[in-house]
Amino acid sequence: MQKFIKFFKLFVLLYVTFNTTLVFSQNTVSSDSVDSVITPFRKGRWLTSLSGSISSSSYELKSTKDKTIANEFGINLSTGKFFKDRWLFGVTFQGDKKEAKGEINTVDETLYIGPQFARYFSDSKDGSLYLNVSPGFVLYRSLATINEIPDFREESEGSGFGTLVSLGYSYVIRDLISFNIGFNLQYAWIDADTFNETGGMIGTENITISDISFTFGFGVILDDFFF
Repeated sequence: MQKFIKFFKLFVLLYVTFNTTLVFSQNTVSSDSVDSVITPFRKGRWLTSLSGSISSSSYELKSTKDKTIANEFGINLSTGKFFKDRWLFGVTFQGDKKEAKGEINTVDETLYIGPQFARYFSDSKDGSLYLNVSPGFVLYRSLATINEIPDFREESEGSGFGTLVSLGYSYVIRDLISFNIGFNLQYAWIDADTFNETGGMIGTENITISDISFTFGFGVILDDFFF
């Protein structure tokens, strides 16, 4: 699982570097021609997007004064081609990490990959409301430790099926760059094996994950895919 996470982070870094150079090397569209375009989400064009989410929360049990701080972040990379005006088919990758620190410390990681189907509802040249639906495969890893029991360590690893639904608005500049803001709704059903600190298997668990997050990011819309 750690290898997948490292590869995903490296892939995202290469994506940002490459696309920053690519945007300025592509032929830009003049103001007159942009004004004559109905929608930037035209058949045959490619859209590659990078978005992220982050959240932090804390809660305290007054009777024991036990306080837990939880942080969560996610990153999504997707690419696809418009097979029809305002209809896109492609693939999406998403990595999420949730970390909680208190009397019990937990770290949960998921890596998602699957095809995506997107619909952009408006034919305006300035942008559109969109709906993105993706069924896919999920890898899961979890680690739990207890402060008062230093030797305690419980790990879970597994995989399963998930769905990712995104609803938001995409604002487009000069028929080339999109800025996206919206919400993600993610569900996952996972079979995970649990191991103790010695590596012995404890059992198998059926885990259901549901998550709603606010996301923001940007995309690059090209007539050709990179080359």
